[in-house]
Amino acid sequence: MITDYLFCEPLIVERLREQIPDLVEVTNAAGLAALDTDNPSCPSVYVIYMGDAVSPGPTATGGVQAQAQSVVQFWGAVLTVYIADGRGMGEGVNTEAGPWMCKIIEALSGWAPDAKLCKPLSRAAMSLPVDYESGYGYFPLVFQTQLIFPNGAQANGGKSDFYKGAHPRG
Repeated sequence: MITDYLFCEPLIVERLREQIPDLVEVTNAAGLAALDTDNPSCPSVYVIYMGDAVSPGPTATGGVQAQAQSVVQFWGAVLTVYIADGRGMGEGVNTEAGPWMCKIIEALSGWAPDAKLCKPLSRAAMSLPVDYESGYGYFPLVFQTQLIFPNGAQANGGKSDFYKGAHPRG
């Protein structure tokens, strides 16, 4: 049963820490809010909940009673790298960020934060612009996962077959 709608966040943070130990820091949105813009730890990744989308239609919303809904959650993994070179031009930004981005994508793509509650992460069709500020580059990668909320087992008396590829029936 899902008791925390944002349960994926600490699981994604832990996955990145385990799979990419060379990152200086992996944290959540609170870490981003506390970011020292004059001297952020780099390279680092900030995991941020970016919202959700509810699938339309009676099948996706648990039938006519709408007891459960198929929800896609979007999660951002924002890579932060130091890009200023000795001249302050940041010419090596892509050389620095590109390999880290590959590692993040490899660590998260196809991995399920909790296989009993959600489907594996995949890259989302949405994107966010890269930002460059004060010698630092911020490279957001957006991932998505699908879940039933309330959890299919809770909403359908334990009869959900969502995780076998179908949606729960109302």
